Amino acid sequence: MDSIDFEHLKRLGKTVIYKELKSETNEDDWDFWGERKTQDEHVYVYRKIVTFEEAKQYELENDILN
Repeated sequence: MDSIDFEHLKRLGKTVIYKELKSETNEDDWDFWGERKTQDEHVYVYRKIVTFEEAKQYELENDILN
């Protein structure tokens, strides 16, 4: 998944969500997107195409956990 056509996804009722992890994962439904490295932090970034409803649920779950 190199580039994403966000307008096309929007017409399909979908969007992209992202998550950062301190270690790599093999979760099947998440695509590895890259790494973010700073002087103090190194995280692996994953993304997934989901419906708007799934994205909202993901956002709510993250708000509760944080």
